[in-house]
Amino acid sequence: MVPASLAPDAVDLARAAVLEAVAVCRQVRRHREVARIDKPDDSPVTVADFAAQAVIVRRLRERGPVRILGEESARVLRRPERAKLRDAVVEAVRPAWPDATADEVLDAIDGASGPADPEGGYWAVDPIDGTRGFVRGGQYAVCLVWIAKGSPAVAVMGCPNLAPRLAPSVDELDPHGTLFVAEAGAPMRWGPALPGAELTAVDQPPSERPSPVVVTRSFEGTYSRLHDIDRVLRRIGGAVEILPADSQVKYGLVARGQAHAYLRIPQDHQRAEQVWDHAPGWLVATAAGMRVTDLRGEPFDFSCGARLERNYGLVCAIPVVHDALLEAIAALGLQHRDR
Repeated sequence: MVPASLAPDAVDLARAAVLEAVAVCRQVRRHREVARIDKPDDSPVTVADFAAQAVIVRRLRERGPVRILGEESARVLRRPERAKLRDAVVEAVRPAWPDATADEVLDAIDGASGPADPEGGYWAVDPIDGTRGFVRGGQYAVCLVWIAKGSPAVAVMGCPNLAPRLAPSVDELDPHGTLFVAEAGAPMRWGPALPGAELTAVDQPPSERPSPVVVTRSFEGTYSRLHDIDRVLRRIGGAVEILPADSQVKYGLVARGQAHAYLRIPQDHQRAEQVWDHAPGWLVATAAGMRVTDLRGEPFDFSCGARLERNYGLVCAIPVVHDALLEAIAALGLQHRDR
């Protein structure tokens, strides 16, 4: 199942990298005040974002040079006035990298500077997807994906606070978390986010429309238009329940059957989504038998590089619900960027 350009143990390597980053994030959240700064796009970044990317890049480089594209850059940490933040990042990596020096950590973070190579193959990493959820003490995800020949082929997604037990909400914070592992052409597997834990292959999605339809969407409306999502859900009719959550955890909720659909209608009509924000979850969901398209019903195009330039919005759902959502979106005229 793994492309020839990857080592035979690529899935195990990715799993180990994500689990190390999960442990780092949990340690930061448990033992230190969560210091954050805001990036130019107003999105937050924390000590844990930088530390998680550093340990993932270090682990992926064990087999030699490899192309990696990541969300974070060490540029801000190299500034003299950020020495305290830099020291905190170095300290945060030590559970996974005990003898790390500041220069090694900064170089590791910048080792994920890309560029993307969709055809030849590259790793894309989002060290903390859902940083607001991380800061708030809610749900977030550590996401890693290998993309080659224009499509995700291997994905590992660690959700440090997500309980393996399926429940009506995601408010319960688990001491171990949940791990999702997906390979193109194989059933998605999931289980506890622990080294050596046995993972279970997911069941196929239901063929008939459930009642109620459980829909997951963003916890807050920073990036997604919640009002328009509500309009779509009213139009499909029938009983609907909302399961809000941060990050690509939402893909995992649908993939393992805790929700039946994930809907995203972007606030910014023109902004193209980053590849690392969707490629890992896309593979997790599609390997579980879900349909994942943009708001027009077009498949995601991962051949554009760092951004999904040819897609707008997201519908991830069991097939029977996916069709109903697309019909409602089209009827309301929400499927295009130029509104």
